[in-house]
Amino acid sequence: MKTAPAPRPRKPASAVDDVFVRLVAWSTAAGFAGMLASLTCLSRGANGRLAIGWSWWSLPWAALGFGAGLWFWRLLWQAEAELDPLHPARRTLIRYSFVLGATAFASFVYPIRFVDPVRRTEVLVGLTMAITVLSFMGWLIWSAIRWVSANELKDGESE
Repeated sequence: MKTAPAPRPRKPASAVDDVFVRLVAWSTAAGFAGMLASLTCLSRGANGRLAIGWSWWSLPWAALGFGAGLWFWRLLWQAEAELDPLHPARRTLIRYSFVLGATAFASFVYPIRFVDPVRRTEVLVGLTMAITVLSFMGWLIWSAIRWVSANELKDGESE
């Protein structure tokens, strides 16, 4: 007796159409690919300064980043399809999001090793200020979205 193949995760209900879904997934994947590939092109030049040049390691790292971006959206859509908040798909998405966050932070900090040691303190102060401001702006956006959607009706409710 044959068993039925595992169902594919449904597309998100919030997606307008298949083209939009693919555009979002492929754009994210291209961004991750570019981020990881660009890090392999960094090196210390002859005078100790940052140098950017081609590296063949860029290709496998770009492929890894591209796959990571596509996998993120697949996990997200799978978690959205599940109604149970304790479903393993949601826990996997949370863990994967932490891995991607740590990777993003590491890729942001990695080029600092190429900065002249005399200027490194200035760069770290500027980086700390930038992270603080961007975090505050993210919190403001998140708060505004929560405030706007606080009075929205839930699905199936009427006034």
